[in-house]
Amino acid sequence: MTRPEQSGKEQPEPEMDLVRRYILFGLLFRVVMADMTSVHRVSLKLSYDGFFQELSRWSERQHHAIRRLLRQRGCYVVSTQKQGHTYVVQYRQRGYLREAIYSIEILRAECQELIGLWMTGYQQGEGTT
Repeated sequence: MTRPEQSGKEQPEPEMDLVRRYILFGLLFRVVMADMTSVHRVSLKLSYDGFFQELSRWSERQHHAIRRLLRQRGCYVVSTQKQGHTYVVQYRQRGYLREAIYSIEILRAECQELIGLWMTGYQQGEGTT
C-alpha cells in the first residue's frame, strides 16, 4: 500500500524500489560482461579482467539476492523490454500485473552510481559484499 507524503505525492511501494534495483543490478551485470568482451578486443598493457570479474560477481549476487527478496514478498518480474528510449518492465505483485517504465539514460546513470558505490566499498575493505 502506498502512503501519501505530507506534500500530497505518493511514496513508491517497497516492491517498486526493489524491482528498480533488481533491474539495475541485472543491467549492470550484463553491461559489465559486454564491456569486458569489448576490452578483450583491444591490446592493453595491463589486464583488467579482475576488475570486471569482481564487479560482475558483485552485481550478479545483488541481482539474485533482490530476486529472492521479491519472491518472498510475492513479486515476480514477468518481462523486460527495451522500447525506444525506455525500458519497460512488467511484474506481478499480489496477483496484479503492473508495469514500470524507466528512462534508459537514467538507468545508465544509476548503474554508473552503483559502480562508484562498489568501488568505494572495495577501497574501504568491504570487498564485494
